[in-house]
Amino acid sequence: MLNEYAISIKQEEIDFPKRFASYVEKEYGILFYMKNNKDSYDGNHACIYPHKITDLGKVLDDIKEFYKKLGIRASIYHPYKKNYFRHNEEILKAHGYTYTPEEDHRVMLLTEENQIITPKRLDIRVLAEWDERVATDILIPSGEPWEIAVTKKRIEKEGTYLFVGYLDKKAIVYTDIHKSERGNTRFDYIVTAKEYRGHGYASELLSFVTDYCRKNNFPVCWQWAGPSEHICYQAGFREAFTMEAGYATGPEL
Repeated sequence: MLNEYAISIKQEEIDFPKRFASYVEKEYGILFYMKNNKDSYDGNHACIYPHKITDLGKVLDDIKEFYKKLGIRASIYHPYKKNYFRHNEEILKAHGYTYTPEEDHRVMLLTEENQIITPKRLDIRVLAEWDERVATDILIPSGEPWEIAVTKKRIEKEGTYLFVGYLDKKAIVYTDIHKSERGNTRFDYIVTAKEYRGHGYASELLSFVTDYCRKNNFPVCWQWAGPSEHICYQAGFREAFTMEAGYATGPEL
């Protein structure tokens, strides 16, 4: 069963930018782009399918030219095939790409009970539409304006839930989740306004969201392990499997 989860989640992660970015599907993969948000790393990259590629050099050139026409530096996420970029690093270099390896992405599934104990200070709302205070109170002051367009587009799609925590009518923390047709519920990362960080508001929001998913019988809940892994562990997430990570970038424009 775990292997089935891994396969489903890997494919869902490849397809996830379809929820907020434009894209072109090729035989060898998917090319995502956002003409009006070129600083979004999540919205401007290619995903490739190694088993469908016979001439990697030709594919690399095609990707490079595609993004060059858009005024975007080519970037390719590491495919979920062990050591694929490392084994083909010479071909990448020959076609102007630089490979940057990262630690494997560790995937956590929500399998245990929520153990977070936190004071209930926030007015937490589950929204079906955008609240501009997420931008003006959280993202812009936090220096993450590129997330505005991405988040707004995500919540327009069916299956997305936006959770916002308010304090005296001011938005101070938010996250969103996506319940997909594949039978998975993807947690995105939590963003807290700069001046409110370090006070446990993210923990309070995470506790609320995980309880919400349990009460409403949301299917397979998962998220990436990261800096707040200890809080996720308290919420009931446990590491289940890993996915190789890294990226290859083309030459500067």
